[in-house]
Amino acid sequence: MLIKVVSVQARMGRRLSLPDMIHVFKQRPDFVCLPEYWLLDDTIADFHRAALRQREFLEYLSRLSEELSTCLVGGTVVTPEGDDLYNSCPVIRQGILIGSYRKRHPVSGEMTKGIRAGAANLLLRVDGVRVGVMVCGDVFHADMFREMRRASADVIFVPTTSPHRPDESIGAKQERDRRYFVDGARMAGAYVIKTCGVGALLGKPLQGRSLVAAPWGILDRIDFGREAGERIMTATLDVDEVRDFRQKLPAPAR
Repeated sequence: MLIKVVSVQARMGRRLSLPDMIHVFKQRPDFVCLPEYWLLDDTIADFHRAALRQREFLEYLSRLSEELSTCLVGGTVVTPEGDDLYNSCPVIRQGILIGSYRKRHPVSGEMTKGIRAGAANLLLRVDGVRVGVMVCGDVFHADMFREMRRASADVIFVPTTSPHRPDESIGAKQERDRRYFVDGARMAGAYVIKTCGVGALLGKPLQGRSLVAAPWGILDRIDFGREAGERIMTATLDVDEVRDFRQKLPAPAR
């Protein structure tokens, strides 16, 4: 079974232009992934203000999934529950919300600004494909990939924002990609799609290095010299191939 996935490395707070939407639509993707916190523009000063626009953002993402005729992994939206805030990734299939994942491992900067940790993984079946979701800093926790392995995920989408690291060498970038994404894909026995935002989040500059990883290596990645730019990446993935790989792995640890 072949599936087509589109990873949209987009500028924060800037909704998809009509030319970009046409480009994505023409790919006829099964899945489209957007960056973490993607809809937060420079008028939003904190996560509490972002939460006030939850409904607006979800309505937009729902329309976008319909217009693109796809299953949309909609980046993340700040979701309020009582006095708590969560960094939540909605998964919307042609206008219908089919699942939502709350980031289980917020980074310290999020937690000091009110984001709480979610409690459960998300694994969905979409047209026979087992789809998992992780968000950004979740990838630093190997147990997340092991849980995806036990759930037999075929593809894991990872909406991400990464702080700008002007002094990081290419070698260090390659090592990070190997350690967290290729090794993670190998542990899970699944494809991993990292989708980054560019521009700035709450005033702090970002760098993007979206990529598509398989258990056997990087399949596609934003060039190291173009991490500040927008790009739409398309990949065709063989689900049967990754399932065959996963079946040959040792039984996952409990």
